[in-house]
Amino acid sequence: MDQTKPQKFVQTHENILREKGFDLTRDTKILDFGCGAGREVYQFRKMGYKAYGCDIKDVFGDIQRQCEAEKLIGANESIFRTIDMSNYRIPFADGTFDYVFSNQVFEHVQNYSEALSEIYRVLKPGGCSLHFFPARYRPVEPHVFVPFAGVFRSYRYLLFWAFFGIRNSYQKGYNYKKVAETNHEYLTTRTTYFTKAKIHSNVFNQFKNVSFVEKYFIKYGGGRLTRLKNFPFIAWLTRSFHTRAIFFYKVTHHPSDYQPAQKISLSVNKIRP
Repeated sequence: MDQTKPQKFVQTHENILREKGFDLTRDTKILDFGCGAGREVYQFRKMGYKAYGCDIKDVFGDIQRQCEAEKLIGANESIFRTIDMSNYRIPFADGTFDYVFSNQVFEHVQNYSEALSEIYRVLKPGGCSLHFFPARYRPVEPHVFVPFAGVFRSYRYLLFWAFFGIRNSYQKGYNYKKVAETNHEYLTTRTTYFTKAKIHSNVFNQFKNVSFVEKYFIKYGGGRLTRLKNFPFIAWLTRSFHTRAIFFYKVTHHPSDYQPAQKISLSVNKIRP
């Protein structure tokens, strides 16, 4: 997704949600789950939205200060909070947000049920959620750069690629055995590349609904992929080998009363090996 221009980045979210029957307004409260340094929170703030962020590490001081300097937030208003790793609780009250999103986060989530339960808790009834993360069969795993390491992660497989010089920027100076050991530990303890069925099952257990919306990701935020949106099978290729995009919402107590959040007055926990 193009994140270089706040307007285009925010419009991607606006357009995908509109395709699903949700309209964002400037009163919408938005949470970036796994916000990393907070750049995407800044982009929403720059476009006039009430955006907040949370992550497991407090690395968002620079963006907090930038928002203060540009008067995008009130005096002494803290828009970022740190997740308590002892219980994975999102540090906001029940029913706070109209929209929760993440970008390149769910491939790191080890505790799907707890994370989804917390997203459910902080969403208002009728609120919605959208998440982008790498596909299971991505030809090059985006953290360790090993081909198909979302699926093949045995030590010997990783050792083979390390021997031939495959490394990320944090592994310069490591010998190939150290690289393989580091990659094996990282992939097996800090990444989860679930199948479509497994993702659906996890989300359905909490929200009772889930849509895979890769076709809208391609249409509105796929960068170069957008040029291929009319090609046959491009959505299937994208969800299989590039990016997963999932959408779900929190129904009201009585599904027949459901309304899309009153025109909803609306990291990335990027962990390095």
